[in-house]
Amino acid sequence: MTIAVGHTDLMGSGSGAAGTVADGGDVRRLPGALIASAASIGAGAVHAAAAGIHAEHPQLARLFVVTAALQLIAGLAVVARQHRLTVAALAAVNAAAVGGWVVTRVSGISWIDGLETRESPQFADTACALLGAVAVGTALAALLVGWRVAHRGRHFLPSLAVAALAVPAMIASVTHVHSHAEAAHDHGTASATGAGLDESAAHDHGGGTGATTGGAVDESQPHDHGTTDTVATEPGAAAWPRPWDPTQPLDLSGVVGVSAEQESRAVALVEDTLRELPKYADPADAMAAGYSSIGDASTGSEHFIKTSLINDGALLDATAPESLVYSVENGKRTLAGAMYIASSREPDDPTLTDWAGALMTWHEHDNLCWSLDENGKPYVAGIIDANGNCAKGIRTGGGNPMVHVWITPHPCGVFAALEGIGAGTAAVPEAERVDMCSAGHDHGSTAAAPVAKPYDPTQPIDLSGTPGVTPEQQAAAENLIAVTLIDLPQWSDYRVAEAAGFNSIGDAATGAEHFVNWEWINDDVILDPDFPESLVFEPQADGSKKLVSAMYMLPDTTPLTAVPDIGGALMQWHIHDNLCFTLGDAPRVAGITTSTDGCPEGLQKFPPAPMIHVWITPHRCGPFAALEGIGAGTIAEGEERLCDHAHGAGF
Repeated sequence: MTIAVGHTDLMGSGSGAAGTVADGGDVRRLPGALIASAASIGAGAVHAAAAGIHAEHPQLARLFVVTAALQLIAGLAVVARQHRLTVAALAAVNAAAVGGWVVTRVSGISWIDGLETRESPQFADTACALLGAVAVGTALAALLVGWRVAHRGRHFLPSLAVAALAVPAMIASVTHVHSHAEAAHDHGTASATGAGLDESAAHDHGGGTGATTGGAVDESQPHDHGTTDTVATEPGAAAWPRPWDPTQPLDLSGVVGVSAEQESRAVALVEDTLRELPKYADPADAMAAGYSSIGDASTGSEHFIKTSLINDGALLDATAPESLVYSVENGKRTLAGAMYIASSREPDDPTLTDWAGALMTWHEHDNLCWSLDENGKPYVAGIIDANGNCAKGIRTGGGNPMVHVWITPHPCGVFAALEGIGAGTAAVPEAERVDMCSAGHDHGSTAAAPVAKPYDPTQPIDLSGTPGVTPEQQAAAENLIAVTLIDLPQWSDYRVAEAAGFNSIGDAATGAEHFVNWEWINDDVILDPDFPESLVFEPQADGSKKLVSAMYMLPDTTPLTAVPDIGGALMQWHIHDNLCFTLGDAPRVAGITTSTDGCPEGLQKFPPAPMIHVWITPHRCGPFAALEGIGAGTIAEGEERLCDHAHGAGF
């Protein structure tokens, strides 16, 4: 006996459920619907397996659970009863899941905690998305083909294929991202004898073949002695930061407080940066792509920035880093890393601090003065003074947190900040920063004072090692040197200086000839290499003149007791109150004052203006050294003459 089936049902225009046909075991079905259900169930299983690893983001974990439930229910519903509505629902659920995955791999979803930034595809999520796409495709095909009377489908092989993809994805979703958890604390394979592991003794948590007795701590590496809050002290925890070498396997594991998802994101960021950044190895390619230097090459690290990327909505995107960092040595630039800059927010904003947890410290620079070059590109013109004002340019106030990712070796870690002024300010105390070399190696006592290095203008500027100098004073002094090294060479030709109003005071015979722009002494600009009050040239044997220093002068109404304290013990201002000059528009030194503190007839004495040298060549007494003899001038009462041997050449 045959069950009659209407023509419209055979063509799929009806909406009834599947029925059976007796002859030959034929059935009335939507071809491909059961394959769609298998794929949906597989995708749901992967989502369910992955939900637990997102527990630190409850909103995201709940989203995984809901997605898994919908995919499983939709798949089982189609298995239980093929119906146009159940198949359509299955297609809709999986289409939404696949669409969400695509968005998270392209730009991120700002309103879902844990999905704010773009993530690189991994096996588990890619396999899950592929299963979802299969579910959508076969479900839509079933709806388009419509009802058909046909032999029972053979679904063993398709189901086996789904399982072959889903099961490894489920395993990967709970082991690949979280592999560091087992590696950091594996007790299952450490002992071949099965004896209990003595937690009071040093031992290996690596799960490898090493002995369980452990070895001595390598003092050459950052580690913790249990005296600070900034480094993990739990059994099996690893110190952070740790030296970074891109030629070695990347290891961000074992850091207390860092979730597997945070570690996974950080690893992906480093890997993406290593892959994407080398296209900018040639600074010319960077400039062609829209990057421009901020003019800090003399610090040893030159930043090229592309301002249009800062507010583009992307965060930590290796394909479009906001800034590139080049190490500069002897005029040669080597691409060293990226500096990712966030849009305006606080450095402790959860979207930043939760991204990689304790692996990163975001910092900002709120003390820089910015100006525009002739092409309208921004560059650093200096830093603010003690009152928060800029002598040149404007203070933007920071507000854009940033973090480095290095593609060259760095002793302070892959996310390390620069030293000195380059370190910026963070939302946490200095001792809690994990982007500094001082972190992760606390021996419970005061760290040894840094060793002072001789000043060499061709090397990165480092004025550390002077007792009593605060980090702010050191940073200000280093910045003054940096901007001077960058901008002062525009006056290298004394004829260019003369055309701008400089005149020699006629002291070439001393070995240091000063050219003074008298009109600039009492203006409102100070410590600016674009408007230096005096230039110092060294006469050469062939009659040429070599620019060796700026001599910045304050207005002649400023007493020595009121000079700006920007360098502390690194700097010493002086005056010349005993020189006599000729009359006229281009005064020249013609003698010194008499015993009555006056000048001979026909000569004049100027009101003393505090001054300081900034040398762009090595000097035996450091970068701010005064001249010797009569050229040393007079210092403030009660001070001792400064010769900075620690940073001087030849010591």
